Amino acid sequence: MANSWFQFRQFMIHQEHSAMKVGTDGVLLGAWADGRNCKRILDVGTGTGLIALMMAQRFPQSVITGIEIDLDAARQARENVDQSDWHDRMNIFCADFRIWSRESQERYDLIVCNPPYFSKSLKNPDVQR
Repeated sequence: MANSWFQFRQFMIHQEHSAMKVGTDGVLLGAWADGRNCKRILDVGTGTGLIALMMAQRFPQSVITGIEIDLDAARQARENVDQSDWHDRMNIFCADFRIWSRESQERYDLIVCNPPYFSKSLKNPDVQR
């Protein structure tokens, strides 16, 4: 079983309540996404908040919003954000992005997303995944 937490240099990710754990793809996306001139960044499907937190760490001029459809994962992301040094410029919402995108008046300079990728595979029996 994977650890229920993952320690980075400047923050920690607790992940025991999120179906999608810290993985190489999320870490790479968080390291490679370019938000240098962005004032507002949106992380769709934020999961544990990993990429949102990496954006906040790397781009101190940005306000970061994370959207997560799964209630348990959204709560976990909120806890991770609350324990970070950047909590004052981060927001986590439990919402379906399809509804959020129609109802929100917010505009973003950068949208990041690390969806699960499946190609011709069986559905996971874990509904959260």
